[in-house]
Amino acid sequence: MAADASSSAVQVLITSYGSNHVQVTGTRKVLDLFDNKKVAYVQVDGASDVDTRNRLWEKSGKRSYPQVFVNGEYVGDHDVLQEMLDMEVFDEKFKEYMVQE
Repeated sequence: MAADASSSAVQVLITSYGSNHVQVTGTRKVLDLFDNKKVAYVQVDGASDVDTRNRLWEKSGKRSYPQVFVNGEYVGDHDVLQEMLDMEVFDEKFKEYMVQE
């Protein structure tokens, strides 16, 4: 569930520019996971918001897409989120950002 940047503590750094299959697939998996789990998040497009992208890259120490941040802290990429699911800790980490219907 994509949210307004000012109302979400979960940010997903993506890029709208690029055709790297691994990057596109990883981004789609992260967004689909958050949508399926009803996690409120905001997408930050690194192609159009260069200042924010550079700030987030500095925090993570990585220059790749996608990247997930919670309250400004780097959490990981798709592989890390998959590990969190496999270890059954994903829901605990993101429960306060899951939208209740």
